[in-house]
Amino acid sequence: MTVNWRISLLLTALLLNACAATATQDAVCHGQKIMIQFVPGVDVMRADFSAGLSRDAGVPVDYMRPLFDDYYLYCAGLEGQGHALEEVLERLQGRSDVRAVEIDRIQRPQR
Repeated sequence: MTVNWRISLLLTALLLNACAATATQDAVCHGQKIMIQFVPGVDVMRADFSAGLSRDAGVPVDYMRPLFDDYYLYCAGLEGQGHALEEVLERLQGRSDVRAVEIDRIQRPQR
């Protein structure tokens, strides 16, 4: 009976650890995190939407997560691209469906 209880406890702990790691894991950004506010009604989850942002920015722009209202967090991959961040922000700001683009200055503490 004691062995079954210990095995059950161990399996529960492993399962909870795996679930917690998946639920709290934030996508890794190897470039610069940027916040983009879109005009209402833009479907950022459309399959080709990030590809269009990347094309217009001239660098890979990957969706990370929603923030609030019409604000979304993206990762602009600037490594090896030869583009200045200001240039990328200006290009994105020029889109008709974008209200505002800014650098994500609020960083979560690393664990």
